[in-house]
Amino acid sequence: MAYQNPIPDAYIAEFLDLARSANVHFDIVHDRLHMRMVNPDWAMWSPIRHLLDEIGQERIEGFVRREAAAQDVVARSAEASAERLHLAVEVMRGSSRSKLIFDDHF
Repeated sequence: MAYQNPIPDAYIAEFLDLARSANVHFDIVHDRLHMRMVNPDWAMWSPIRHLLDEIGQERIEGFVRREAAAQDVVARSAEASAERLHLAVEVMRGSSRSKLIFDDHF
């Protein structure tokens, strides 16, 4: 049974860290929340299941979606920065080549 009062995101993040430490992962796949367990620590399953029931699937899914969206923004920003840096390097290389050609001819 999920709490009536919203649980702070920090608590949900701690729950996901606890689950991850037991090799239980929550991901959004095909627009749905999936729980993946790879060699789970079965001693941790009971507390994880209890917290899952207390927090509620909706809150966990919302948190995982927000985190995935935030990571996507960071990744796109890093990609754009890398592209700008690459273009700047190309401009600088072009400028130094032009200077070398200019110096060689005069």
